[in-house]
Amino acid sequence: MNLDQIGRMLADIDRRLARVENSPRLSHAAIDNTTVVVKDGAGSLRGLLGVQADGTTALNIVNGPPPPVPSAPLLASVLGGVTVSWDGAFADGAIIPLDWSRVEVHASTTDGFVPVLETLKTTFETPQGGTTVVACDEPVYVVLVARNTSGTASGPTSQAGPLGPAPVVATDLLDGIVTELKLADDAVTEAKIAADAVGSTALQDSAVLAENLADAAVEVGKIADNAVTGPAIASEAVTAGKLAANSVTAASIQAGAVTAAKVAAGAITTDKLTVSGGANLLSDPSFEGAYTAGLVAGNAFWSVDASKGNGSNKSLKVDATAGTPTNRDLALFEMPMLPGEQLFLAVDYQASSDYAGTPRIYARWEDASGGFLASGAAQASPPVLGATWQRISATVTAPPNTAKVRLNVASTGGTAGTLWFDNAAVRPVLGGTQIQDGAITTQKLVAAAVQALQIDAGAVNADKLAAGAVTTAKLDALAVTADKIAANAITVGKIAAGAVDATAIAADAITGKTITGGTITGSMIQTGTAGERMTFNEGDANKIIVYNEEDIAINELSARGLLVKGTSGAVLWLNPNLTYPALTLWNAAQTKSASVAVSEPVTGDANLEMVSGPFAGSGYNQVVWRTALSRDASVIERLAADAVPSSKRIGGRLFMDATLANIGYVNEDNTAQTTTFITQANLATLGNGRLAVSAPASAFSGLYVETASAHTGPLLRLYRDSDKFVVDKDGNTTIAGRIKPATGESGTLSLQSGWTNYDTVNYGTAQVRKTADGRAYLIGRLQAGTTTSGTLVATLPNSSYWPVVRHPFPHRAPQGGVDVTLLVNEIGELRIYDITGTVTNLSLSAISWPLW
Repeated sequence: MNLDQIGRMLADIDRRLARVENSPRLSHAAIDNTTVVVKDGAGSLRGLLGVQADGTTALNIVNGPPPPVPSAPLLASVLGGVTVSWDGAFADGAIIPLDWSRVEVHASTTDGFVPVLETLKTTFETPQGGTTVVACDEPVYVVLVARNTSGTASGPTSQAGPLGPAPVVATDLLDGIVTELKLADDAVTEAKIAADAVGSTALQDSAVLAENLADAAVEVGKIADNAVTGPAIASEAVTAGKLAANSVTAASIQAGAVTAAKVAAGAITTDKLTVSGGANLLSDPSFEGAYTAGLVAGNAFWSVDASKGNGSNKSLKVDATAGTPTNRDLALFEMPMLPGEQLFLAVDYQASSDYAGTPRIYARWEDASGGFLASGAAQASPPVLGATWQRISATVTAPPNTAKVRLNVASTGGTAGTLWFDNAAVRPVLGGTQIQDGAITTQKLVAAAVQALQIDAGAVNADKLAAGAVTTAKLDALAVTADKIAANAITVGKIAAGAVDATAIAADAITGKTITGGTITGSMIQTGTAGERMTFNEGDANKIIVYNEEDIAINELSARGLLVKGTSGAVLWLNPNLTYPALTLWNAAQTKSASVAVSEPVTGDANLEMVSGPFAGSGYNQVVWRTALSRDASVIERLAADAVPSSKRIGGRLFMDATLANIGYVNEDNTAQTTTFITQANLATLGNGRLAVSAPASAFSGLYVETASAHTGPLLRLYRDSDKFVVDKDGNTTIAGRIKPATGESGTLSLQSGWTNYDTVNYGTAQVRKTADGRAYLIGRLQAGTTTSGTLVATLPNSSYWPVVRHPFPHRAPQGGVDVTLLVNEIGELRIYDITGTVTNLSLSAISWPLW
């Protein structure tokens, strides 16, 4: 090898080294089935690039620093829980890190709790924040924690709360919405009804019918004072089988409520009534009355016992001794009784197995000092003054000076034993057998006891009535009708001032009349009694109700708001009884509704929210569209309200505030699908998505970018792990990888005239390549064939490689300083000319031409 050849070799090496140094780094590098470890300046592991432990290929960021603490959450009460809102900011104005992953919502009923896995309720998967619902039954405290892609957690936010769910109040329920079908079986039990809850105003006319009552359904203590009024009892509604013994007491019935028309024939028998009050009746007529416990206290033989009895809450237990009536003093019981009071004791008992015979009840009258009133026969009936012990077998009346009666029990068999007494009571006497002559006087009659149905026709005539005996108070309403009054009998002078008031006028007495002036108080006004009409103050409720022709209430104006029901059945309800009014719109079937409401999570706010009716979608049954205009922010989003553990966003979402607008797709069931397009001042960012431009045919650019003249950054920058394609402000372009031709990357030369490939192992096969810059390049080395001037050496594969004009390339062959010209013509031929010596081989490197 001579000096010239060495020089050419050094020049060739210098040329190739320059190309290597100027080419992008790692442009031909590969990571074959391994992982590149990325460490920071301290040597700590920060990332793994390449094949991961699970066999996947990725860039895995690990051991990232903790993210900044999020801003504190805002809470608001809703039905069934509380809403938690995060504004997407961080404490102290910190910037969101590139490896941010999510913000966790933790809630607990414990003050000062530490956020752990058990307190995690849901997450915010978007850095723009949002609002979510945490279901709860009692007040909770809430904190937020941020995490990065390495799983490292930030510190918790300051604690918010406690705050609990909004209560369901009566104003949240429409009239009639809780129907019989809405109540579970046995939902309303005795324990759920407050004492005296069912009073006269709670019963509709004729509401209590015989067929609606189970036998003995009405028990003692179940009816409030004055609860039973005349209008509440249907004709013949009360029959004997429907009343438990002693169930209806006098305090439960308003005066005059029970008339003959209300009682079925034979319905009220003596064993169905417990009568109290009045001068001739015992003040405590029952063994189970108020006095019993005190009277038997300390007595060795009488006691109150709850283990026996015929359905009673308690019974009077008697430990009777064997013996004759003379030693009955071993079992004593006494109760107060006044002169003239009547006593009748029913024998209603349960005996034990050791008791024989029939119980006999004895009484002894005593004065206030406890002494006998007088001496007399031992077995007189009825008792007389001076009697000692008398057996009670009928109704007896206490003699004068009586202060108390002492009772005793013995058996016919004279044996000892135990028995339990129930329902001992004062009974009404039987007419003609137990009523002494003259016993029934005016003061013995209950008010309104004797009515027209109890008096034979013609029995009462004028000479039977004392002067002034029949007064207004003695007449039933409407008892004196027009046919009973002589013409002109009642004149103005016969009517006392104020005598004719509302109760004295029949319900339909004023018809077709015009009322001018005056004030109507405490009344219901209606335009009709049935069908299409309006009522004012119906049921003494301060409301106006509109009925349609089918007698169905369709409109309401009251203190609870405005309710309007259309002809289709659709309902509009405006509720003003909240901090702000709320509007609910129901469909005709009242099965679905949409709402417009205003909330005030922060005092002074007026946040407007609209929620559509629910529908099925995305695997859920309660999906709604929600629009909210809140404090300097607004959102339109699609929510799966029945998602567990809390509602989720699935679908398109638009969020706007003072700093940005975010339109995108959110899927909180699959956060990898969440895509955001955020526009801020002078910046638009597409996150986790691809941008596809489908431009119509036009004279304009499909994609156009223009910057201001003062712009200094790149005009275009494509980045993945590092810059791949950059166009600076002056148009200079940096490309990290190869520039590949748009079409026909390369083709093989067709060698002619005995020319062949020189060394395919080291120089490859002779080819021509096109590149994206619109040029063709020759590659390879040829072994010489015919070498005369003008010889056709090779032809190009097709016309796409041909130059527009001829291009001669002066060329020095590798051997001993031989020069030659290689010509590429416009028809794709390669020919040699101007040969200065013997050519043995020819290099094609550095030969290229434009294709335009």
